[in-house]
Amino acid sequence: MANKKDPHRPPHLLRDETYYFITSRTLDGPRYFNSPEKKKMLIEIINKALKKCNFSCQNWVVLDNHYQLIIYVKESKNLGDFIKSINGASARMVNKIDKVKGRKIWYQYWDKCLEGESDFWTHVNYNHYNPVKHGYVNKMEDYEFSSYREYLKRYGKEFMDEYFEIYPVRLVGFDD
Repeated sequence: MANKKDPHRPPHLLRDETYYFITSRTLDGPRYFNSPEKKKMLIEIINKALKKCNFSCQNWVVLDNHYQLIIYVKESKNLGDFIKSINGASARMVNKIDKVKGRKIWYQYWDKCLEGESDFWTHVNYNHYNPVKHGYVNKMEDYEFSSYREYLKRYGKEFMDEYFEIYPVRLVGFDD
């Protein structure tokens, strides 16, 4: 079990057949994924890891220095390997592109088991609002590297606006 006093080494609760909110941030926050190409490669790496671990992604966002996912996990024993797969492959990729050897890109990850519809939709909205919060865009639909546009196609603008009102991001209770 991880050290409970160190916020960079959070304990991980393992639960089968549940939705997890996952966030992984670069070590000390540098913007290593600062180009569309790097973000697209990180998304490809995430998709490969999802397939390998048989997890399904419900929601996602990739920013310059972190990614956040909501995934459905059948067998939680694979969660650590899932993150290691993403963070290891993406670190090798970004270091190769930047022509840097052995640079540490990631340090740990944070996860939360989502409890019910309210918790799920609050985190969906949190992820979708993240690019606005961090100043990448003024409107969620303008950000290319999140699942927001997929949600708009699936549910429509009226539904998304209503659920954003019902489940506002201020209820998430943490900041990245």
